[in-house]
Amino acid sequence: MGKVVLYIAASLDGYIAAKDGSVSWLEPFETSGDDYGYRTFLSRLGAIIMGGNTYRQVLEFGAWPYSGITSYVVTRRPLASQPDDSIQPFSGEIGKLVQQIKGETEKDIWLVGGANLITQFVNQSLVDEYMLFIMPVFLGDGIPLFQNLESPARLRLVEARTYPSGAVQLHYDSQ
Repeated sequence: MGKVVLYIAASLDGYIAAKDGSVSWLEPFETSGDDYGYRTFLSRLGAIIMGGNTYRQVLEFGAWPYSGITSYVVTRRPLASQPDDSIQPFSGEIGKLVQQIKGETEKDIWLVGGANLITQFVNQSLVDEYMLFIMPVFLGDGIPLFQNLESPARLRLVEARTYPSGAVQLHYDSQ
């Protein structure tokens, strides 16, 4: 059965985006020549789950980058644009969504973001694997990776990997 995987980059001071939601601070790392295991990770996926704000931000980047992978957008608002048939709006209990997806695919599920959705998943113990990329930059302010967590959780380190760009990948399994 597939796992729910949080694969995400954060600044050294714990932010996933600037206050306005921008992730332009990641651009220098995109030109480093390393894909940080991204293509291999994409090949593991049977589905993607993201929040509405993250979805709208991804649309601003140009062509839909996840064509062919069923993408669930957790939102209470109708989706103004759906550039790909694989995009499905969802507004319900996220635990039921995860059960549904796990019944439909043996592959992994990528929890893309944003921060509010990540918090809901962590608080409901729905994340099976964490692949956190700590980028060597301080933002000073912005949208924190984790916020309003309800209880402590213990994770098991699977791997720690460094990259020439100075990024560090921390790979954890839930216990």
